[in-house]
Amino acid sequence: MLGLRRNRGTRTAADAADAATVATSDAGRLSDGSLDSEVAKMAAEMGVDASYERKVALLNKAIKDEIGFGKFQLWVTFLAGGGWAIDNFWFQALGMGLPQIELEFEPEHIQFAALALYSGLLVGATVWGILSDIIGRKVSWNVTLLLSGILGVAVGGAPNFVGLGGLLGALGVGVGGQLPIDGVMLIEFLPASHYWILTFLSVFWCLGQLFAAVMGWAFITNFRCETADACPKSSNMGWRYTWFVLGGVTLVMWAARFFIYPIPESPKFLIANGRDEEALEVLRFIAKENGKTTTLTLAQLKAAGEGATYANKQGDEEAARGLDATPDEKTDAKLEAEVQLEQVDKVESSSPLQRADRVNLQQLRRSLSQFDTSHIRALFSSPKMAWNTSLICFLWGLIGLAYPLYNVFVALYLKNAGAASGGSSQAEQYRDLVIIAACGIPGSFFAAAMVELPYAGRKGTMALFTLLTGVFLFLFTTARTPQAILGWNCATSLSQNAMYSVLYAMSYEVFPAPHRGTGDGLAMATQRVFGVAAPVVGAFAGDKPDKPIYISASFFIAAAALMLFLPYETRGRAAL
Repeated sequence: MLGLRRNRGTRTAADAADAATVATSDAGRLSDGSLDSEVAKMAAEMGVDASYERKVALLNKAIKDEIGFGKFQLWVTFLAGGGWAIDNFWFQALGMGLPQIELEFEPEHIQFAALALYSGLLVGATVWGILSDIIGRKVSWNVTLLLSGILGVAVGGAPNFVGLGGLLGALGVGVGGQLPIDGVMLIEFLPASHYWILTFLSVFWCLGQLFAAVMGWAFITNFRCETADACPKSSNMGWRYTWFVLGGVTLVMWAARFFIYPIPESPKFLIANGRDEEALEVLRFIAKENGKTTTLTLAQLKAAGEGATYANKQGDEEAARGLDATPDEKTDAKLEAEVQLEQVDKVESSSPLQRADRVNLQQLRRSLSQFDTSHIRALFSSPKMAWNTSLICFLWGLIGLAYPLYNVFVALYLKNAGAASGGSSQAEQYRDLVIIAACGIPGSFFAAAMVELPYAGRKGTMALFTLLTGVFLFLFTTARTPQAILGWNCATSLSQNAMYSVLYAMSYEVFPAPHRGTGDGLAMATQRVFGVAAPVVGAFAGDKPDKPIYISASFFIAAAALMLFLPYETRGRAAL
């Protein structure tokens, strides 16, 4: 080991200068060595400076070519996927519980429970999305899930409808931050060859919906009251038991993130904030977890940031000084290098999580004090980027209104449809919800396969499944038998999940890391603004539940057409 250190310590300054030259040239090239001028142009359009773009190109190359996809990325995928599953718990649990909540609390408009949740989601998406670009991904990654678990359990103990609304709103603040952060964490650790996993992540969304549906089916059908005339809390605990279980599972997932396999801060966030040493430390930790090594050095990162000209000049000067030095000076320099390498070895042997803990309250206050509108301005830094940001947000808004008009109130629709057709029991209606949730799972596989096809890509795949969702919803309104109702709902679930999987993945890909949290948070916030209108539409739609379905279907079809006008096709490109 000492011999290895001596060899490392006697590397000449000329070697370092050569490394700097390689770093700067590699930063502007693809993995096959060709100049990636399109990425550089895209970086300029997105308001990313050349220094950051060169450093991230090195980082992406190291992750893709040296570290690859291994144990570490599997853990991040599982933990991010668990977050996605949990995000969908609450929508499914609320939708299934609305009929029983209505019997117990007898509100004038039961849809206002969803309004409370969506109001909290609006706040959460906006605040946590921006905060993740200021204080880092790691804090948001852990805190949002902890809040969701605690407040999810609390919702199950709501004393009345007003209390339920308040707790749902608070829950929304935590849940609203999860979706933007989970995907951001995953994409910034994945090699570019595995970005399709972002699309496949939606399978966890379906599994979350399926798990919540099974819990609701098991508890609500066995612990419920039949009529509002005799529906005290003691006779109607099923929906509350569902929330207790889901909140408990959320806290278990938080414990997995916080204690079992803590994830370090995103290296792209660290580089964007001038913390190159910590970014390299995280990269070496990932390599170690995957049983690999990386040749990327701090000198290469610095050289990429400063430009090759200065690095080469400095390297030549240091090399000249080294050639002119006396033997004693060379020995002293060698010993000093060994001492420095001893210190580096100690740092490298420690976990980057320990280094991340040095982000103390003072650093947090400094980050917050530096908050301005720069992250938002960067999203509109060029006409093309402004169009991209505006259209992404508008698409999220359209779907944010269309989705809850159908999904949040599907239990009420099935109840009314069952009564109109001569009736399926409530147990059968909840069974159908479980089947519908399971039907969404194949959508993730279809979407993940299609997004890498040359003639489909992200935009084509997303537009196709969004169009199919609208068409299936229109056909759903023509169903008159329980079998037809179930069939069209299953078709809608599959296409809808495929659509969402690509929309989420592409939203993560088209924003650069320094502003990714803000961009995704802004998109999700727009979704929640429009989503707040959905319960109002549902509440005043009258006795015919198909009216909101018509509106939902129309918005899905309009969104499908607009998706074709997105300026960036991200298939085959590494995210900045």
